[in-house]
Order: sequence, then C-alpha cells, then structure tokens
Amino acid sequence: MNADQLDHAIRDVLHSWTPDNPNAPAGIADRLVRRRRRRLLVRTTGAALALSGIAFGAVFATGGGGDDGAQRPASRVSKQSILRWQTTLPAASWDACTTGPGAVYCRGVSYDGIGVNARTGKVEWQQKAKDANGGSTPAGSLPGVRDGILYTYADHAPGASRAGTDLVALDIGSRRVLWKHELADDSRDRSDAVLFDGKVLANSPTFKSVAALDGRTGRTLWTYSWKKADCDRTAVGGVPYLVCSPDSEKAPQQSTVVRLDPATGKPRTVATVEGPVGLIGSDKDVVLLGAPAGGQQSFSVSGPATLTRVDLGSGKVSQHPVDGMPMGVVTDGIILASGGNGSAVAFSADNGKRLWSRELGLTLRKDADNPTMRELASAAAVDLSSRVAYYLDPTGHLVGLDLDSGAVRWRGQVQLPKSPVTAGIAPELMVRDHGLIGQTGGELFHIKPVLPKAGS
Repeated sequence: MNADQLDHAIRDVLHSWTPDNPNAPAGIADRLVRRRRRRLLVRTTGAALALSGIAFGAVFATGGGGDDGAQRPASRVSKQSILRWQTTLPAASWDACTTGPGAVYCRGVSYDGIGVNARTGKVEWQQKAKDANGGSTPAGSLPGVRDGILYTYADHAPGASRAGTDLVALDIGSRRVLWKHELADDSRDRSDAVLFDGKVLANSPTFKSVAALDGRTGRTLWTYSWKKADCDRTAVGGVPYLVCSPDSEKAPQQSTVVRLDPATGKPRTVATVEGPVGLIGSDKDVVLLGAPAGGQQSFSVSGPATLTRVDLGSGKVSQHPVDGMPMGVVTDGIILASGGNGSAVAFSADNGKRLWSRELGLTLRKDADNPTMRELASAAAVDLSSRVAYYLDPTGHLVGLDLDSGAVRWRGQVQLPKSPVTAGIAPELMVRDHGLIGQTGGELFHIKPVLPKAGS
C-alpha cells in the first residue's frame, strides 16, 4: 500500500466515521489527512503499518505529555508584541502557505494560489481553482519559491472524483503558468516536490519513479525508478536523495539512503538500515531517520524508538535509543516534536537524548461529539537569531519557548473570529523578519514578539 492508497483508505474510514453528523466540518476527512501529511508524523510500510497509521493522528491529538520537571533558568515572560497586520483571506480554509521575497503565498481548495504583500498584508493577486467540488487532494505543504517562480499544486482533472495532481510552476510577476507536471502519487507533502540546484525533484507520472525537472521550463532532465519500496525525497546541500523503506512485508526488510547525481540522476547507495524507517529531516550533512523499537509495529510517539543518523559524506550509520518517536522540526541539532495534548518535546539530533519537555499552555479545544479528539497546535517555527521556538493554536494564542531550555519566554494573542472546533486540524506558523506569519482558518497575520531583554 503506497502513501496515496493509504490516504484514500484513511479518508474512507473518516468519511464513514461522521456521515450523518451535521456538526462535522465540511471536508474533515481530507483535512485530517492533510494535517497528517503536513506534520509528517508517520511513513507507513505495508498494510500492517497502514492500520497503525490511521490511529497515529489520534495519538498525537490525545496522547499524554507533560513537563519533565527539569530545572530551567528563571526568566521573565514577555506578553508584549506588535501586530503588523491581519488579513481575512478570500476563503475559510487553506491547505498550506509559504514565504518568498516580499510576499506570502497560500493555496487551498478554492484557490490554486494567492499572493499576499508581506509588508502590508494586502492580497495582491489570486488564482481560483477550476473546480473546488471534485476529489481534490489537499496539500500538506508547498514546494517553495525560487527565482521568481512559485511551485505549487493543482488538480490534474478538476471536478473528477479522483482529480489527481499536477505540480505547477507559476511565474510570480506575470501570474502565468510556465509548466505543469503530472504526479502519479497524489500526495502533496514536503517530500513530493523538492527544489535542488536549479531543478525540481518530483514524483513521475508513474509510481515508484522520480523525475528531475528544469525549474523554469519543466523539461525532464533525467528519471530514476525503483521497486519494492516507498521512497521519500529530500535535498541536502543542493543534492537530491531518496530515503526508501520496504513497501510491504514481502519486500526485503531493509531501508536505504540513495544519493542521486544532480546532473545525471545516477544512483549511489549511501547506507542501508535494517527494517522500515521514517524520514525525520536533515541536520547539516546528516539524514535523520526514525523507527519503532522493542518489537513495536507502530510509528507512534509512545514507546521506545530508534533514531538513526546517516552521514551523507562517509556513509557512517549510528543508532540511538529514544523514549518516543522523534518526528518533528529539525533545527540546529535539535528535533522539536509533539508530546501530545499540547506539549512540546526536544530531542538531541546527535544522540536522541530528551533535552526538555514543556506544556505549551495553548487553547486546544475538544470536539464536543468526540471528546477524545481535539485541535492541534502548529509545528514549531524557530527563530535561530533569538533561539526561540514558537507555536500557534487555532484560536490565535501563541507561545515562544527557549530553544535550549524549554523555558517560556513569550506569550501573545491575535484576536480571531470565533470558529468551530476542527479536531485534528493544526494552524501554520512561519518565521519572517524576526516576526511570525500565522495562518489559521481564513485568517493570516504578521506579529512581532517583543522578547524580554537579556538578564531580565
């Protein structure tokens, strides 16, 4: 079962879960799947792990967390901030946003793309989707912006029950579509189109294959195919890599990290790891992988796990025990993961050691019809200049934690229109110009935290 098939299976389960509930938000199944992708909490391998993956989002939404009781340096918590702007977007729900020079770009069910002035918050242009009522797959992220081009996603067959996906290159200046490339795997997360060295590594129109595309023309420069595995794409230092894990119990139970030559696509296996793994991210020239340990079959936050480090230069593999699956944001040698129920956990990317855990103190409302489900906080947005990790909840409350100690350094709030509970849905938060761009529901805002002065 590949990622696309798994997503359709999850949607079928969730659609049957709330078929007659008038309070269930529209598109809840797609949006739960979307957030599963955005957070990249699990990479399943075969039907057995696929079933655990269905329950995985609930683990993160309902699982236990808490402060680890470690002593932290005393610090004053600032509650000061400057709200630079707040904008109501032209639709109530958005899949993903990204930042570029002078602008913020978002896409959703109703719009393939909009451009928002990063200084004023004014929506400067918008491109409507051709059909918002078909079987559109939500985007977990946008590939990004480079050289005046926004790389985004659109339905391949708008209005169809299974609309498929095109990777789209949009010229920002002229708003002209430069090219489209059909994807076979209908997922739209951070690994499905990766920018590298003036090119884009994307899924091919056929399964278990990738293509390197010229960033401006969309011309296919080379392709690479594989068998008996599901592969995530990533780029480190301008070089594309694949992290491949067995796609079924019948496949060889080994995972590989494969380097693809940027010019030719020629593969070279950097390292082999026993068993299935999930891509966490990269730390400088090291790829970080996570896997369940102790005989577990579930990629979940509870229970023992293994952090695997693969040095891309030497191919050296080192493995470290972890007390929970360290899936999350990787920054400056630290992995910031969710501990469940609105807590954050920091792990060392070097050895998997838990550095700190902290209750965020955000407002994560429970679903009135299913109290075991609740809203999610955003993934961490890290400002390395101040070494603060920021989080946002769906009601507009924010918190900033010291990256090294977990101590609370700032709290803020943006007044948002009242909204219904959408369990399993996380807002989005990005760092820009020492401030924060936040998106929750149909609201987009830019806020600058005023941190306490050093020594206060």
